Amino acid sequence: MKLNTLRREKIKEFIKHKQIVSLKELSGEFSDVSVMTLHRDLDFLAKEGVILRIRGGAKYLEPMDRVQNEETADVCNKSQKDIVAQKAVGFIREGSSIFLDGGTTMMELAKIIPDMYLNVVTNGPDIALAIAEKMRPAITLCGGVLNRKNLAVFGYSALEMLSKINIDVAFISASGYSEECGFTCGFEEQVKLRRLLIEKARSVIILMDSTKFGRMLPYTFAKMEDVNFLVTDQTPSQEMLELAQKNNVTIL
Repeated sequence: MKLNTLRREKIKEFIKHKQIVSLKELSGEFSDVSVMTLHRDLDFLAKEGVILRIRGGAKYLEPMDRVQNEETADVCNKSQKDIVAQKAVGFIREGSSIFLDGGTTMMELAKIIPDMYLNVVTNGPDIALAIAEKMRPAITLCGGVLNRKNLAVFGYSALEMLSKINIDVAFISASGYSEECGFTCGFEEQVKLRRLLIEKARSVIILMDSTKFGRMLPYTFAKMEDVNFLVTDQTPSQEMLELAQKNNVTIL
């Protein structure tokens, strides 16, 4: 393990134990590390979603807090999400059956889908309402348990319904992507639903803005080889491009 990786792991564990720490406390605990290096380590952990930078220090984020922090950040990335949605809408063909995952990026896509004859399946009640403003699409809303934090429906009923429906294109959201963990999300119940969609759909398209590159949330639902397209707003790293090419994944 690299020294900086080991040090960051120790810093993470220290913050986890203390819950909230000041930079002064960190400097005292890690006296062999410069303040600038500690700042960089905290920036790295914040990007990973492990901590929240606060004035003069950092706060540890429990898994549920990380999701809430992620959801709040989503609202601030509207311009990136608009770009992703504009690219993704080109995959929608009249007469097809599509699945729209819950989430803010998917809402931007739902708003700009043309008023055409489609079968739209979704686990997002708000997504269904946005589609319902159009006259032609048929809408199937999954039943199940509503997650209030991301306004999406999960559980046995949703899985049972989706197992009986044919999907041409599944548009799936991702809250993070890292080379070691793949596409990740913040809720365990999202994993089963998304893996079922990946099995059933003819084409799997991940929608993810560039702020999610390098982020790692608790649960992995897919690896690069499980998807067909990745739609984002910026060109990812060379390593990510090479991995996508190796697995025949098109990045737009």
